[in-house]
Formats: sequence, C-alpha cells, structure tokens
Amino acid sequence: MGVIIVSIVLVICFFTVTLVVIQKHSKEDIKLEVTAVCEGVNELGQAIMKIYFTFSIGKLAHRKKEITGSIDWSEGWMPVCYNLKENGVYQEQRLLRAVNETTYTTFEINATNDIDHLGRGEGYVVLVLEDPIATDKSRAGVILAVTANMVTYQLSDSTSWNNDFAVNQ
Repeated sequence: MGVIIVSIVLVICFFTVTLVVIQKHSKEDIKLEVTAVCEGVNELGQAIMKIYFTFSIGKLAHRKKEITGSIDWSEGWMPVCYNLKENGVYQEQRLLRAVNETTYTTFEINATNDIDHLGRGEGYVVLVLEDPIATDKSRAGVILAVTANMVTYQLSDSTSWNNDFAVNQ
C-alpha cells in the first residue's frame, strides 16, 4: 500500500514539474523590451529621444494574427515618427501624431513584413522635448496587442530617463 501511495505522489510531482518547466519556457517566447536612447538635439534645439523596442510573439507567429502597437509618454514630449524593421531592415519612417495633445497614440504593425519567421520584430519611436517641464524624470511605455485566433495577448514594458541628461546633450 505504501509503495502505491509513493508511486502516485512521484507521478504527480513529475507532472507538476513538467508543467512548470513547459509554462516557464513558453513565457520566454513572448516578450517585449523597451529602451530609451538620447539622440542629441534637433535644429530647433529640442532634445530627441528614440524609444527602441524589440518583441517576440513566439508560437503566435505561425497563427493568423493582427498586431497593434501603442506608446505613451511623459508630459512635455511629442511624438514625431516611428519605424519598424521590415524583412530585417529599417525602411522609411512614418509620421506619428498625438491626437488632441494627449500622451498616447497607436501605430500599425504589419504582421507579415514586420515580424520574422521566429516571431521577432523591432522598431523605434522618436520623441522630441517640445515643452521642457520641471520634473527630473520622464518615461515612455510601449504596449503591443497581439490578436491570434480571436484571443488578444497584451505585452507591455516601459523605460525612463533623466531629463537633465536629455536636455544637456
């Protein structure tokens, strides 16, 4: 009787460990990373920040999917444009405007050209400091909504930077 109970407990432990390992491995397939890089100043003397993002949608790359990207940013900054790698190469920048002077906007991601066969993609959004503000830090966040087979997965990450560093570049 004791051998049967020990055998059942070992089988349950084995299945539990297997499920945890599979779940952890599948979570690593789907990710988003965001970083900010100061690009100096433009001809108007405005600080320029490029918000780079890289993402992976893992196994969702092989399903019919739609992807929408959005970015939000701190007050005082204004979006100028965005660019996505298409077939592994940055193409032309596309204009990006905030609607009604908000701090949030969306952009399109072409699920066919902007993602490689492994489900990875990357791009950037350019922000300029239009109205210097009295805070020490600013932030920007990127959100990707991936809809595959009528289920939407949301990825998000953000970054922040010191405004004094950006302005004094």
